[in-house]
Amino acid sequence: MPPLPKRKYPKTRQRKRRGHHRLRVPHVVTCSDCRAPRLSHQTCPVCGLYRGREVLRMPDPDLEG
Repeated sequence: MPPLPKRKYPKTRQRKRRGHHRLRVPHVVTCSDCRAPRLSHQTCPVCGLYRGREVLRMPDPDLEG
């Protein structure tokens, strides 16, 4: 026999407990250098800059091939 609740808990209490169980919308900003969309507090995937400094070396498209 499964366990049963001792008393009836209100819906408000359930909803308060589950209030953080939601999907969050990612905070998208534009890169200050190349104007590409990127996530906030993340390196730009297009140019490799973070807060004006080069963090990732991105390959030149005209040198490839």
